[in-house]
Order: sequence, then C-alpha cells, then structure tokens
Amino acid sequence: MKIAVLAQFFLGDETAPVNGSLVQLYNLSKALSMKDVELHYICATKRQKNIEIEIIEGIHVHWIIMKEGIFEWKRLMPLYQNQLKNIQPDALYVRGRNVLQYVAGTYARKHDKIFVWGTNGDDSAESWKNVKRLKQAPKSLLKKAVLYPLKAWEDHYINRGMRLPDYIVNQNTIQKEQTSKLLKREGLVLNSYYLASSETDEVVKNQVLWMARWSKEKQPELYLEMVSKSEHSDIEFVMAGGYSDHDNALVDRANNLGIKVPGKIDYGNVNHYFAKSLLFVNTSYREGVSNTFIEAMLQGVPVLSLNSNPNNWLTEYNIGFCADGDLKRLIAQMNRLLKNKEELKQMADDAKSFAKHQFSNDTIIDDYLKLFNGDA
Repeated sequence: MKIAVLAQFFLGDETAPVNGSLVQLYNLSKALSMKDVELHYICATKRQKNIEIEIIEGIHVHWIIMKEGIFEWKRLMPLYQNQLKNIQPDALYVRGRNVLQYVAGTYARKHDKIFVWGTNGDDSAESWKNVKRLKQAPKSLLKKAVLYPLKAWEDHYINRGMRLPDYIVNQNTIQKEQTSKLLKREGLVLNSYYLASSETDEVVKNQVLWMARWSKEKQPELYLEMVSKSEHSDIEFVMAGGYSDHDNALVDRANNLGIKVPGKIDYGNVNHYFAKSLLFVNTSYREGVSNTFIEAMLQGVPVLSLNSNPNNWLTEYNIGFCADGDLKRLIAQMNRLLKNKEELKQMADDAKSFAKHQFSNDTIIDDYLKLFNGDA
C-alpha cells in the first residue's frame, strides 16, 4: 500500500518550526512505515536542497523548496499536486487546518482514492479562521484591509478542503462534537500515536518542569508565581522553551528566582528533560491533547495543569491534577505532591502505564490502516 502524507514541514528539518502537529505527523509516519506500507511524506523546506527525495528512517521524504512571500502558499499548491501525480498514492493524509486539505481532497476525488484528515485543535473545523484571527490581531486598519483578501482567499481553499475527506479523525470528544456541529460530519476519535521511547539509563528526578513557547496563551508568568511560592528549596525548577527579546523581563525574574532557563529545546532532547522531572506544569489558557502532556506521561511524569484536563484523564486515572483555572489550588497541589514521595511515585508509574497503553498501542496504527483501506 502506498500512502502520501502532505505536510507543511518535516520534523527532521532544522528550518522547520516544531509544533504538535509536526511531532504527531512524524510519529504516525514512522509507525506506518514500519508496517507493510510505502510511506511518502511531501513537505516544504527553507533549505536550498539539491536532493529532491530522501529516505529518512524508512520514510520517503519529498522536498519542495520554499520561498519568501505572502503568496507562497498558493505557489506551493501545484507543486504538491505534481508530487502526487508522480507518487500515485493509494491513500492520502493531512493533519491540521491548511490548504493541503484542498490539494489532497481534489486529488483523491479525481482518482478515486481515500483521503483522511486529522483535526489538531478544538477549533479545527471552524470556517474563515484566518479571517477571524486577522480581525482580532493587533494590526492597523490599513494593514488589515490589505491582508483581508489574501486571508479570505486562503480560507476559501481551506473551507472547501474540509469538506473533501472520506474520513475525519478527531483527537478527542470535543473535536468530534465540533466536527459534527460545524461540518455536519461524523468524526472518528483516534488517539495520536507516539513511538515508545527507548529505555534510558536511570536519572535522578529532582526538578519541576515547565516547557512551552513563551507566548501569551501559555501564560509563563504564572509559573514564576508558582515557583515564588514553592516550599521546596531542594527542588530545581526549569522553564524551557523558545522566547523573544520581548520576554527579557520574564527571563530576569526567572533568573532571580533561581529558575533554570535553557531556552528552546531541540526535539531530540525533549525526553531528556522529562526524564529528570518529578512533575510537569502547564499554565496555558487552553490545550487540546497536548504533545507535552503525552511526552511527560510516557516518561513517567504526572501533569499539573491549570486549565486543561483532556477527556478527564488526569483526574479519572490519577495521573495528574487539573486546577480548573485556580492557580492557588495548583500551587498547593504542587507543594503537597513534592512532600508525598510515595503518592508521587505511584502517580508517575500510573502515568507511564496509561500513556503507553493509550498512545503507543499498535491498535491505533491498525485503526488508521483500516481507514486508508476504506474499511472503517
């Protein structure tokens, strides 16, 4: 069987912006390539590469050189189409909300192939999302007026593309409900697949980790408040993730509190940070099924979440804690668990067992293969 994955970037490309969708695309593609599948991964790169096709970890990666410009997304669409003509896949997959849904969907309809689309957020099924974001952006009215036709044009392709899949895969019940409400389609809830990490040497767990982009919705300043009220001077606190010059004041505050600030972490080193952690803290406004939640749990790290409790897993399986927006409760739970080592150890063991069963289970790949074969 020949499957084509259409993606904006590839996780192994140093010019690619790493995000949750890219991580999940890599894990799914790698797992499928280990089955009886010829996996073709079409993506853009900012590198000026001479090699058009590489086989990376069993994945046939088809590179398309990306240029600068506000119309670049439109220039790339026929280039992706040309790759599909050359590959002639039996099935196609796109994850996330972008114009590649339209490229894949029109090819699949024309050639009578299976097209599977995976939502990557609770609002993935919304129409005119780029236009809505532009309206809310802190830009001048003149700049918004100039950008509006371009964003509407891009949304036009995305809106059409969302109606072309044979199957829509949702990460959770909220995404399934939104798919039904907004697209009048029945989504299938399938967990994202994560490759089980190889066993590493035992490390001393003596830190509390916060890891995310230092952006407004991630609320990094709340982690500083948590650390300032910690009752455990023997514990190291780490605040990892990419930040800009606008965050220098936060960095200074973190340094004054004795927090380690390593900056952006390469994906290959993420597990190293989780492996050394007793707890993982998330202070975001909202998360779906966050990559970092799963990566933490696969390393046996319970999650302390300010707002997000996907599918009620954290509380139902006692593998973390959700404070329902109450920072004082989150701080109290952090201090309590760091004092109760036996309870924390049990939560860690349960988190690892849960994550392996839920996200590193081969039945997930079997379910995907049924979709690609049209057998769902």
